[in-house]
Amino acid sequence: MTPDDVRRTRFGQAPFGHPGYHPEQVDAFCARIADTMLGRDHLTVADIRLVEFDAPPPGRRGYDIEQVDDFLDHLCVELEYLRRGRSRLPAGRTHEPLTPDDVLRIQFSAPPYGFPGYVADEVGAFLDRLAATLAHHGPNGLTARDIQDITFHLAPDGVPAYHRDEVDAFLDLVVHQLERSEVTPH
Repeated sequence: MTPDDVRRTRFGQAPFGHPGYHPEQVDAFCARIADTMLGRDHLTVADIRLVEFDAPPPGRRGYDIEQVDDFLDHLCVELEYLRRGRSRLPAGRTHEPLTPDDVLRIQFSAPPYGFPGYVADEVGAFLDRLAATLAHHGPNGLTARDIQDITFHLAPDGVPAYHRDEVDAFLDLVVHQLERSEVTPH
């Protein structure tokens, strides 16, 4: 995904009865993300994950909350990989479902110095199980609820660990994908 793709992205309107997100605020935030991708701004994954948007002005419908949140989850993943000089997913794949190969290629970075991260072995075991779920769609696979309920331990000093914000952003992306697949039969 390019900065221009981020700037051009538009979202559907919130369903009737739901206010949604303030469109101008979302568009302005996406512009900041594009600037971050170009090195002109310095948003972090945490900034994106914690952003809050107001409801639209009275009488107007806002952007669909689920569409915006899903897009921002994808961008969190992309930003982390851009920060390390490579793209997380093949070009044009940001709105397509993750494949087992995508999951097996994922590489999270270490946590920032002085901050605890998730135990790398636990996250790795989860990724293996997720890849199997995506490959087989069987009754024993992970569900969106399983992903929401997953808890990784914080790694003690000296134990390999992954950056929590990166892992959490990825989990959000997976939850959205699994929720869609649970609604739509295969």
